[in-house]
Amino acid sequence: MTDFEQLKEICRVACHERNACKPGFEALMQADSIPAILAVWRKNWDDIFSSKFADVMVKNVVEVYATAADEFRRALFFVNEPSERGIVIISSPTEPITVGGTAKAYIFSPAEVTATENAQVYCRTAGSKIILRGHSYGHIDHADTRVEVREFASAGGTMECHTYNAAEVIIQGGTLIDHGHRRITASGTTAVYSDITRNIELSGDASLHPTNEYK
Repeated sequence: MTDFEQLKEICRVACHERNACKPGFEALMQADSIPAILAVWRKNWDDIFSSKFADVMVKNVVEVYATAADEFRRALFFVNEPSERGIVIISSPTEPITVGGTAKAYIFSPAEVTATENAQVYCRTAGSKIILRGHSYGHIDHADTRVEVREFASAGGTMECHTYNAAEVIIQGGTLIDHGHRRITASGTTAVYSDITRNIELSGDASLHPTNEYK
Protein backbone atom coordinates (compact mmCIF):
# COMPACT_ATOMS: atom_id res chain seq x y z
CA MET A 1 0.00 0.00 0.00
CA THR A 2 1.39 3.39 -0.98
CA ASP A 3 1.58 6.35 1.41
CA PHE A 4 -1.34 7.95 -0.43
CA GLU A 5 -3.47 4.79 -0.22
CA GLN A 6 -2.63 4.39 3.47
CA LEU A 7 -3.53 8.01 4.26
CA LYS A 8 -6.77 7.74 2.32
CA GLU A 9 -7.71 4.58 4.21
CA ILE A 10 -6.96 6.34 7.51
CA CYS A 11 -9.34 9.12 6.45
CA ARG A 12 -12.03 6.64 5.37
CA VAL A 13 -11.94 4.79 8.70
CA ALA A 14 -11.87 8.06 10.67
CA CYS A 15 -14.83 9.46 8.74
CA HIS A 16 -16.91 6.34 9.38
CA GLU A 17 -16.09 6.30 13.11
CA ARG A 18 -16.81 9.99 13.41
CA ASN A 19 -19.93 9.98 11.23
CA ALA A 20 -18.42 12.75 9.14
CA CYS A 21 -20.58 15.02 7.05
CA LYS A 22 -21.21 13.78 3.52
CA PRO A 23 -19.50 16.70 1.67
CA GLY A 24 -16.33 16.33 3.74
CA PHE A 25 -16.24 12.57 3.28
CA GLU A 26 -16.82 12.84 -0.46
CA ALA A 27 -14.08 15.46 -0.80
CA LEU A 28 -11.61 13.17 0.94
CA MET A 29 -12.61 10.14 -1.11
CA GLN A 30 -12.31 12.10 -4.36
CA ALA A 31 -8.80 13.31 -3.48
CA ASP A 32 -6.21 11.82 -5.83
CA SER A 33 -3.02 12.69 -3.97
CA ILE A 34 -1.64 13.41 -0.51
CA PRO A 35 -1.62 17.21 -1.19
CA ALA A 36 -5.29 16.98 -2.19
CA ILE A 37 -6.16 15.19 1.06
CA LEU A 38 -4.22 17.77 3.07
CA ALA A 39 -6.04 20.58 1.26
CA VAL A 40 -9.33 19.11 2.55
CA TRP A 41 -7.85 18.86 6.03
CA ARG A 42 -6.78 22.50 5.95
CA LYS A 43 -10.22 23.65 4.79
CA ASN A 44 -11.91 21.79 7.66
CA TRP A 45 -9.12 21.85 10.26
CA ASP A 46 -10.99 23.52 13.14
CA ASP A 47 -13.74 20.91 12.88
CA ILE A 48 -11.22 18.08 12.51
CA PHE A 49 -9.26 19.10 15.60
CA SER A 50 -12.34 19.14 17.83
CA SER A 51 -13.81 15.86 16.55
CA LYS A 52 -13.27 12.14 16.87
CA PHE A 53 -11.81 12.22 13.35
CA ALA A 54 -8.59 13.62 14.77
CA ASP A 55 -8.40 10.96 17.48
CA VAL A 56 -8.47 8.22 14.84
CA MET A 57 -6.36 10.04 12.27
CA VAL A 58 -3.52 11.12 14.55
CA LYS A 59 -2.93 7.59 15.84
CA ASN A 60 -1.82 6.60 12.36
CA VAL A 61 -0.58 9.72 10.59
CA VAL A 62 2.82 9.62 12.31
CA GLU A 63 3.57 6.35 10.50
CA VAL A 64 2.65 7.82 7.10
CA TYR A 65 4.65 10.96 7.81
CA ALA A 66 7.80 8.92 8.31
CA THR A 67 7.97 8.23 4.57
CA ALA A 68 5.82 11.05 3.15
CA ALA A 69 7.20 14.00 5.13
CA ASP A 70 8.22 15.99 2.05
CA GLU A 71 4.66 16.02 0.68
CA PHE A 72 3.28 17.06 4.06
CA ARG A 73 5.84 19.83 4.41
CA ARG A 74 5.09 21.23 0.97
CA ALA A 75 1.45 21.47 2.06
CA LEU A 76 2.63 23.22 5.27
CA PHE A 77 1.73 20.33 7.56
CA PHE A 78 4.38 19.16 10.02
CA VAL A 79 4.29 16.24 12.47
CA ASN A 80 6.34 16.41 15.68
CA GLU A 81 8.71 18.95 14.12
CA PRO A 82 9.59 22.57 14.93
CA SER A 83 8.24 25.05 12.43
CA GLU A 84 7.67 28.76 11.94
CA ARG A 85 4.67 28.36 9.65
CA GLY A 86 1.79 26.08 8.81
CA ILE A 87 0.03 23.49 10.98
CA VAL A 88 2.11 21.42 13.40
CA ILE A 89 0.52 18.15 14.56
CA ILE A 90 1.99 16.99 17.88
CA SER A 91 1.36 13.37 18.78
CA SER A 92 3.60 11.39 21.17
CA PRO A 93 6.78 13.34 20.35
CA THR A 94 10.09 11.99 21.60
CA GLU A 95 11.43 15.43 22.57
CA PRO A 96 10.18 18.98 23.29
CA ILE A 97 8.87 20.92 20.30
CA THR A 98 9.34 24.66 19.62
CA VAL A 99 7.10 26.58 17.24
CA GLY A 100 7.57 30.19 16.20
CA GLY A 101 6.67 32.68 13.52
CA THR A 102 3.02 32.17 12.58
CA ALA A 103 2.90 28.40 13.14
CA LYS A 104 -0.16 26.83 14.75
CA ALA A 105 0.55 23.79 16.91
CA TYR A 106 -2.15 21.27 17.83
CA ILE A 107 -1.38 18.95 20.73
CA PHE A 108 -3.05 15.52 20.69
CA SER A 109 -1.08 13.76 23.42
CA PRO A 110 1.05 14.83 26.39
CA ALA A 111 3.96 16.94 25.18
CA GLU A 112 6.23 19.85 26.06
CA VAL A 113 5.77 22.70 23.61
CA THR A 114 7.31 26.19 23.55
CA ALA A 115 5.69 28.91 21.43
CA THR A 116 7.55 32.07 20.46
CA GLU A 117 6.90 35.14 18.32
CA ASN A 118 3.28 34.96 17.06
CA ALA A 119 2.84 31.20 17.18
CA GLN A 120 -0.36 29.65 18.49
CA VAL A 121 -0.85 26.48 20.53
CA TYR A 122 -4.08 24.53 20.89
CA CYS A 123 -4.40 21.68 23.37
CA ARG A 124 -7.32 19.50 24.44
CA THR A 125 -5.43 16.75 26.21
CA ALA A 126 -4.11 16.38 29.77
CA GLY A 127 -0.54 16.24 30.95
CA SER A 128 1.16 18.75 28.65
CA LYS A 129 3.51 21.61 29.50
CA ILE A 130 3.23 24.72 27.33
CA ILE A 131 5.59 27.69 27.54
CA LEU A 132 4.38 30.90 25.91
CA ARG A 133 6.97 33.49 24.92
CA GLY A 134 7.05 36.46 22.60
CA HIS A 135 3.50 37.39 21.60
CA SER A 136 2.28 33.83 21.35
CA TYR A 137 -1.24 32.56 22.07
CA GLY A 138 -2.51 29.41 23.72
CA HIS A 139 -5.98 27.89 23.94
CA ILE A 140 -6.04 25.03 26.41
CA ASP A 141 -9.10 22.92 27.12
CA HIS A 142 -7.85 20.76 29.97
CA ALA A 143 -7.22 21.79 33.57
CA ASP A 144 -4.38 19.26 33.87
CA THR A 145 -2.16 21.23 31.51
CA ARG A 146 0.55 23.54 32.81
CA VAL A 147 1.05 26.81 30.96
CA GLU A 148 3.99 29.11 31.69
CA VAL A 149 4.00 32.70 30.46
CA ARG A 150 7.48 34.20 30.27
CA GLU A 151 6.86 37.32 28.17
CA PHE A 152 3.57 38.43 26.58
CA ALA A 153 0.83 35.99 25.75
CA SER A 154 -2.90 35.48 25.46
CA ALA A 155 -4.54 32.33 26.76
CA GLY A 156 -8.05 30.97 26.89
CA GLY A 157 -9.85 27.83 27.95
CA THR A 158 -9.13 25.75 31.05
CA MET A 159 -5.59 25.41 32.35
CA GLU A 160 -3.14 25.98 35.18
CA CYS A 161 -1.25 29.09 34.13
CA HIS A 162 1.93 30.37 35.81
CA THR A 163 3.38 33.83 35.15
CA TYR A 164 7.02 34.76 35.70
CA ASN A 165 9.12 37.89 35.94
CA ALA A 166 7.95 40.57 33.49
CA ALA A 167 5.15 38.51 31.96
CA GLU A 168 2.11 40.18 30.47
CA VAL A 169 -0.87 37.92 30.00
CA ILE A 170 -4.44 38.23 28.85
CA ILE A 171 -6.30 35.21 30.17
CA GLN A 172 -9.87 34.02 29.79
CA GLY A 173 -10.63 31.07 32.03
CA GLY A 174 -8.67 28.62 34.12
CA THR A 175 -6.40 29.31 37.09
CA LEU A 176 -3.44 31.71 37.14
CA ILE A 177 -0.69 31.44 39.74
CA ASP A 178 1.47 34.57 39.76
CA HIS A 179 5.23 34.30 40.36
CA GLY A 180 5.89 37.76 38.97
CA HIS A 181 4.22 39.89 36.31
CA ARG A 182 4.18 43.20 34.52
CA ARG A 183 0.45 43.09 33.80
CA ILE A 184 -2.36 40.56 34.14
CA THR A 185 -5.72 41.06 32.46
CA ALA A 186 -8.17 38.35 33.52
CA SER A 187 -11.76 37.81 32.45
CA GLY A 188 -14.35 35.05 32.29
CA THR A 189 -14.16 32.78 35.33
CA THR A 190 -10.38 33.05 35.79
CA ALA A 191 -9.15 32.64 39.38
CA VAL A 192 -5.95 34.67 39.89
CA TYR A 193 -3.68 33.83 42.83
CA SER A 194 -1.24 36.65 43.58
CA ASP A 195 0.15 38.57 46.55
CA ILE A 196 0.56 41.67 44.36
CA THR A 197 -2.55 43.56 43.32
CA ARG A 198 -0.82 46.19 41.20
CA ASN A 199 -1.40 45.93 37.43
CA ILE A 200 -3.97 43.16 37.74
CA GLU A 201 -7.21 43.93 35.92
CA LEU A 202 -10.29 41.78 36.48
CA SER A 203 -13.55 41.70 34.57
CA GLY A 204 -16.55 39.39 34.30
CA ASP A 205 -16.46 36.73 37.01
CA ALA A 206 -12.66 36.75 37.36
CA SER A 207 -11.45 36.78 40.96
CA LEU A 208 -8.27 37.56 42.89
CA HIS A 209 -7.01 35.47 45.84
CA PRO A 210 -3.88 35.36 48.03
CA THR A 211 -1.28 32.89 46.80
CA ASN A 212 -1.49 30.83 49.96
CA GLU A 213 -5.11 29.96 49.17
CA TYR A 214 -4.12 28.04 46.07
CA LYS A 215 -4.34 24.31 46.54
